[in-house]
Amino acid sequence: MSLEQSKIISCPNPKRSPFNVKFGNVDEKRGDNTMTDLKEITDYYYWMRDEKRNNEEVLNHLKHENLYTEQKMSMMNETKENLYKELLSHIKETYDSYPLPNSINGWDSKYYYFVRTIKGKSYPIHCRLNKETNEVLELMDENKIAEGKTCCDISTFRVTKDHKYMSYGIDTKGSEKYQLKIYQIDTMEEFEHQVPELTYCDYSWYGKYILYTEGDDQNRMFRLWIYDTISKKKKMIFENMNELVNIGFSYSNDMKYIFISADSYETSDCYYCMIDDLVPKQFTPRVENHKYDVDYHEGNFLITTNKDNSDNFKVMICKEDNTNMSNWNEFIEYRENIYIKYIVELKNYILVGYKENGNNQVRVIPFQDSLYKLDESYDIEVEDSIKNVSINFTDYNSNIILYSQNSLKTPYTLYQLDLTNKNSKFIRQKEVPNYDSSLYTTERQYAKSKDGTMIPISIVYKSDLFVKDGTNKLYLYGYGSYGHTVDPTFTTSIIPLLDRGFVYAIAHVRGGSFLGFKWYEDGKMEKKINTFHDFNACAEHLIMENYTYNKGITIEGRSAGGLLVGAAMTMRPDLYNTVIAGVPFVDVMNTMCDPSIPLTVPEWEQWGNPNTEKDFKIMLEYSPYDNIKEGVEYPNVLALAGLNDPRVQYWEPAKFVAKLRYHQMKESKNIILLKTEMEQGHFGGMDRYKHLKETAFSYSFVFLTYN
Repeated sequence: MSLEQSKIISCPNPKRSPFNVKFGNVDEKRGDNTMTDLKEITDYYYWMRDEKRNNEEVLNHLKHENLYTEQKMSMMNETKENLYKELLSHIKETYDSYPLPNSINGWDSKYYYFVRTIKGKSYPIHCRLNKETNEVLELMDENKIAEGKTCCDISTFRVTKDHKYMSYGIDTKGSEKYQLKIYQIDTMEEFEHQVPELTYCDYSWYGKYILYTEGDDQNRMFRLWIYDTISKKKKMIFENMNELVNIGFSYSNDMKYIFISADSYETSDCYYCMIDDLVPKQFTPRVENHKYDVDYHEGNFLITTNKDNSDNFKVMICKEDNTNMSNWNEFIEYRENIYIKYIVELKNYILVGYKENGNNQVRVIPFQDSLYKLDESYDIEVEDSIKNVSINFTDYNSNIILYSQNSLKTPYTLYQLDLTNKNSKFIRQKEVPNYDSSLYTTERQYAKSKDGTMIPISIVYKSDLFVKDGTNKLYLYGYGSYGHTVDPTFTTSIIPLLDRGFVYAIAHVRGGSFLGFKWYEDGKMEKKINTFHDFNACAEHLIMENYTYNKGITIEGRSAGGLLVGAAMTMRPDLYNTVIAGVPFVDVMNTMCDPSIPLTVPEWEQWGNPNTEKDFKIMLEYSPYDNIKEGVEYPNVLALAGLNDPRVQYWEPAKFVAKLRYHQMKESKNIILLKTEMEQGHFGGMDRYKHLKETAFSYSFVFLTYN
């Protein structure tokens, strides 16, 4: 009898088959300074690894897990449906984004572009507004493209500067490899080309040319090409074969220069050229551990650099004719509490995005008579105490910009700013039905981590449902890797939690860059353990300060955030009630020792290489899969996987769940489930209704575990 025909689905009990994973100088691909005396770790679930995704035993196991999960969750079907309706009630289903010129045209463009969503339709419709006639043309309906497909991700929609052609990438497997589609707008006829499959859909138009990067077998971007859409010929502009290096490209805002980055996690190497002289020139000789980025403005190069121990970066300047580091002069001096993130160049202004005390802010520097007026610079001001200012649109030749602001309780709000007179005008705020921001309260708390460092926590709750006596349930979110910051921004998906009395909190742990680039560096490599101590310290602080109670906390993280919650729960299983681990990177030792797995080698500069003695010991201390112990009562766990995920392979959460169940304290009644999307990847589907249903499913699991 098949699993589908069974009335009662038994808890999966996958076989245990010992396999000795070797660490060290196994072969020449294992990196530098590897151990000559090999170490071994026995992995009883290694057999679940199947790169081709066609092993019947593995697929049947994943299907068994899905059926078991469906059965265990069946009692929550009504709750799940109610949650879905509630989530949907906070979404304006028919909505047009704010029309803007495409990125390579200015405010005087004849056409503006926007995205339309329509009630009942899962995917957006890309539209064009004729500013002269107010006529709207529907360019591309993703719903029609997605018909009949179980997975459909459409990415990087572009329109050429002359408005004649549109393009986009499509991925129907979740592999993040996209087929490029080009259409002539007037006729809607498909334009034939020879651009190959694009990893991560990394491409851009430059006149009649398409620039794109090529990925290798490990999804490392290693070549930059230019394709002539008229002659159908392509030319390689740049190549880097170093397995630690990923390449990327961008343009100066005036479109004069093409910039090429050939960066590892630790070291930058920048090149530049013009479209009519495609011979990249190295900006300055590569120096180990020197990180920098280059922008161009009116005859000057602006360099954001960590030179001279500027951990949070400073800005230097040089002329076009000699870009060697010896010719750089200081432009914006280094301040330890200011993390400089980016520069946006306009003809008459420089916009500097920076972070201070967790706030995202923008500094405006006037440029007049060939001089930068630093003494007349000013910040874009917002009234909110939590500042998440971001630049939304600029026109190089205009002094008018769009910027936005939002916070945990304030929806995304768009403003227009005249940089000349500082006049700011409200444009629109994202409509959120059935929501009143005045009913909610935001706070900032600080928790003392194991080494004494104070860790920020952003908090929001519904005012009339919060009683600071330790009785509220709490939902704690975290990430803390790659310098990625989870800012305290508004999201409708947490409203059902707040309206049920949950406190929602974000732990701004080291490994992210909430308090600067050094905050990131203090949570990576040999310091990675700080990330997990920080997270557990935040949980302890919230209990101690009566925001919640012991075992009253649900924790969630995705991808490297899944590593965070996996490590936190294996270190301190007593702290947490429930864990939502989305596509979690939990099998750290096995993945990071194996250079054949996509993305592993470049990330040796992020996590370390367990084939070396030093990193082996450090990484083994926190790897969640390797720290599951016998007879421990672990929290309730819902692990979410994607069969075609190229970033976190499906077998990581599958093995994690199997090992947790096997070692879980036998008398424990806690629920441990695995749910695998069998036809999707790292980010799931792009279907907005399906995404809401997935959120409702996760929340219904959370509510089940508190009963």
